[in-house]
Amino acid sequence: MIDPVTIGAAFALAKTSVGFVKEAIKLGHEIKDCYDDLSKFFKAQGQIEKAAKEVEVLKSQPKSEDPKEAAKQESVLSQAFTIVMQRKQMKEFERELRDMFAMKGEMDLYEELCKERNRISGEQDAENSEKIRKARLAKDRADRKKQEQEELLMTVGIFVFLGIGGIIIFVATYVRI
Repeated sequence: MIDPVTIGAAFALAKTSVGFVKEAIKLGHEIKDCYDDLSKFFKAQGQIEKAAKEVEVLKSQPKSEDPKEAAKQESVLSQAFTIVMQRKQMKEFERELRDMFAMKGEMDLYEELCKERNRISGEQDAENSEKIRKARLAKDRADRKKQEQEELLMTVGIFVFLGIGGIIIFVATYVRI
């Protein structure tokens, strides 16, 4: 899991990068001159998306019985809110960048950058999808096993109750004091 400091740093880097690109455009520079800042933005966006996907994987895992693991899962879930807010802001930053590309007539470049980002992200998505699927499968197995144990315990309890009831009836019927 990416730690909160790294996520916060990635968000700050993305925010700064968008600010630099805006300023460069205002000063009359071309978008192509802002390659470094655009690269930093998309890299930071990727880190935040990766963190969001890791949170998804951890949310789908069964609750751990180990106190340390359970605490880690709770920490991750508490980070989820921050990540959601940062993702929303990142989408707004990207919209601003898209508008700048459109103003400069560089939509082809923007679409190419997005395609490359999506290609790279798609490769990571395939890995994360498999992790999520496996985590959900493990959670389902754990839930099913717990349900089977509860049903077994209930069945044993019923037989014990019936057995004790049978013994009481037998004693009451055949043993007269």
